[in-house]
Amino acid sequence: MADLNEGFAESVDPSRLEDEVATLTQALRTAEEPDDELRRRAESVAGELQDVLAEANGGHAPIDTRTGGTITPLAPEPERIELADVAHALSNLSRFTGQGKCFYSVARHSVHVSREVEARGGNRSARRWGLLHDASEAYLSDVPAPVKRSLPGYTAAERRLQAAVRDAVGLELTTEDERLVDTVDGAIGRYELAVHFPSERREKPQLEVAPLDIDPDTEPKTLFLERARELDLE
Repeated sequence: MADLNEGFAESVDPSRLEDEVATLTQALRTAEEPDDELRRRAESVAGELQDVLAEANGGHAPIDTRTGGTITPLAPEPERIELADVAHALSNLSRFTGQGKCFYSVARHSVHVSREVEARGGNRSARRWGLLHDASEAYLSDVPAPVKRSLPGYTAAERRLQAAVRDAVGLELTTEDERLVDTVDGAIGRYELAVHFPSERREKPQLEVAPLDIDPDTEPKTLFLERARELDLE
């Protein structure tokens, strides 16, 4: 990694990064199962390395968006996040990398999460976050959970984007709000897995809102934007 010393931004200490990477590599190799703290450290360093690599190429690059603007996924600005872009992209993204028995959009999943959060007594902020909890995928695309756990840098980028999404809509969340959305997201995810990949080892969790309660005849982008209007997000 010695050649990384060339071209680093002045604010980045290459020796510190090299030492941190070496320390993390050793810790990950010796750990039976990386704990949350070790994973956070690894993602933090991976995020710094993303910035370093970008510096060598003139900075993080933007992508085009449906509404005609641009956004830089690895250095997102809240003012560039448009709900119309999020709705459009998530309606075109399939859950489970398209490996399910039929197309099932992230947009429809997000509406389901928001409505299930409401059915379980979640407040307005939690319902909004239920709708937007996967908004980062509109700019990063979807990565299956088993891959995400060992894909350095994705979680760091995801967190940056999700923070920008919350800032863009002025959303403040409590720990309880986030915990409820995570619980609901997990339950619905397990339900979806049992539907798309049925097997004896998978059981459908009990849900308050059945998938068919999310109007199956309405296009996912329309569903997403209608739910956003209900929650005063537009």
